[in-house]
Amino acid sequence: MGQYRLQPDRDEIGDLSRSFTTAVNRLSEYNHYLENMSSRLSHELRTPIAVVKTSLENLALQTQKNTSSDGSTENNAYIERAQTGINTLNLILTNMSEATRLEQMLSSTDKIDFDLCAVVSGCVAGYQQVYGEYTFQLTTQLSTLTLHGSPEHIVQLLDKVIHNAVEFSQDKMIAIELNHDDNHAELLIHNNGILLPKLLSENLFDSMVSLRNHASAHKAKQEQPHLGLGLYIARLICQFHQGKISAKNHYLPDGVTIHISLPCKT
Repeated sequence: MGQYRLQPDRDEIGDLSRSFTTAVNRLSEYNHYLENMSSRLSHELRTPIAVVKTSLENLALQTQKNTSSDGSTENNAYIERAQTGINTLNLILTNMSEATRLEQMLSSTDKIDFDLCAVVSGCVAGYQQVYGEYTFQLTTQLSTLTLHGSPEHIVQLLDKVIHNAVEFSQDKMIAIELNHDDNHAELLIHNNGILLPKLLSENLFDSMVSLRNHASAHKAKQEQPHLGLGLYIARLICQFHQGKISAKNHYLPDGVTIHISLPCKT
C-alpha cells in the first residue's frame, strides 16, 4: 500500500488556517494591550505628576516669602498656570482609568430588583439643584417600573447622559421621558442644540470619541478636559443591564435625543 501524501489543496488550507490563527492571536494581544493601556499609563504618570505638583506648591510658598516690596505677582501667575496644567493632567488620568475601573466593578456587581421610576425621579430632582440655571422636565405615565440590575450604576448612566445634554443645550431645557414598551423601559433624553454629524452618530458611544472635536465653535463648556469617555461608560452600563443606547437628531427645534432601552420585569 503506497504512502499517504497530503494533497496540495489540503496543505494550503492548513497554511491558511494557521495564518488566521496567528492573526487572531496577535489581534487578541493587541486588544488586550489597548484595554490595559489607560490604566498602565495612569499608574506610570501619577508619580511624576505628584512630584511636579509638590515642587510647584513649595515654589509658590518660597515665592510668597520672597515677594518684592512693590507687590509684583508675575512669578505667582506663572506658578498658577503651571498648577492649573498639572491639575488638568491629573483629571485626564482619572478620566482615563474610570472606564477600566467600571468594567472591573461591573464584573463583580450583584444585580437586585429596584424601581426605575424612583431612581429617575430622584436623579431629575438632584439635577435641578446641581444645574440651577437649567430646567428639567420629566414626563411619565408610570408610577413604578421594576428593573433587575444595579441602581447605583443606572444613576451613573444618567449622570453621564444628562451632563452631555447640559453641555450641548442651547435653550437650557432638558426633557426626559420614561415609558414602558414591550417588556422594556424606554428612557428618552432630549436637548436642543447642535446636531450630530452623520458620520459620528454610529460611533458616538465608542471609547475616545467626542462630539467636541467636531464642534470647536460651539459654546460647550471647556472647564474640564473631554476624552469622549462619558457616553462610552454609559454604553458599558447599558450592556451590563442587557440594554441598548443610541442617539439621533431631532428637528424643529434642532437637537439630539438619547434613547436608552432596558429590559424590565413584568
